[in-house]
Amino acid sequence: MKETTEMVEQCIDACKQCAEECTGCASDCKGKPGMETCISLCNTCAETCTKCAKDCETNSGNKMQSIQDCIKACQTCADECEKHDNASCKSCAETCRSCVEECKKMAA
Repeated sequence: MKETTEMVEQCIDACKQCAEECTGCASDCKGKPGMETCISLCNTCAETCTKCAKDCETNSGNKMQSIQDCIKACQTCADECEKHDNASCKSCAETCRSCVEECKKMAA
């Protein structure tokens, strides 16, 4: 599939939104017992999404690797967040899944 400007912009937007959501989820889960893995994965996902957005914006030579890394981080984060029954985790998982879909369009 040929990548279009619209696809790139949607991927960047999804990554930025996901990074923001993951940061919020990590913050909401801080100090709650048993949430260490969730917090760690959310922070990692936020960092990975931020890097992916930046690499897509600058059309970096690392863009495709960043997209693959983002897909993995988002899937892992979503899988963890779905295990928890609170609003921030549910929302984070949903946003991560959306980001995966946008990144997969770019990777196709």
